[in-house]
Amino acid sequence: MDDDWTEVTIRGVVIDPMSGEPTVLLEDREESAIIAVSVDPSNAVTIISELEGLSRELTNTVLYRFFVRHGVTVHRVGLSNNRTSSMSASIHYSFGSDQFTMETSPTEALMIAIQTEAPIVAHGSLIQTGEAHPAPRIENGSDLLILSRRSSTRQQSPL
Repeated sequence: MDDDWTEVTIRGVVIDPMSGEPTVLLEDREESAIIAVSVDPSNAVTIISELEGLSRELTNTVLYRFFVRHGVTVHRVGLSNNRTSSMSASIHYSFGSDQFTMETSPTEALMIAIQTEAPIVAHGSLIQTGEAHPAPRIENGSDLLILSRRSSTRQQSPL
C-alpha cells in the first residue's frame, strides 16, 4: 500500500437532506474531511444493524461468519476512484499464508469492515477530487436526519 491512503472511520448513517437518500459518512482521523458513500435503503438497514450490534441473520452476515470460521482474515478495506471516476472498493484478506484482494461495491466493503472491525482506508484521490467534504458540525441536528452514529471513544462532556 502506498502513502496516499488515509484511514477513515464510520461517523454515521444519515439521510442526505438534498437527495433524501441514505448516506454513510466516513471521517478522517483529523476530523477535517467527510467522505459520503450513498447506499440504497436495504443496505442502510444492514449497516445500521451492524453499527448498533443488532442480532440479525442477514445473508452477508452468515456468509461472513462461515468464512471466518474457516480461516479468512480481513486486513483492510480500501476505497478509491475507478477508471470512470466513481467510487470503488477492495477487500484485502488472507487465507492461510496467501494474500488476496477482491474488488466489490463500497457498500459491501463497508459492511465487511464493520463486521470484521477491519480498518477502512481511503485513497487521497477521494479527498482531493471533491468526494470529501468538510466535516459538518451539527449544532442542533436539524440539518441532517441521523439514523445511526458509530459510538466514539472520545470522552463525552457531562451534560
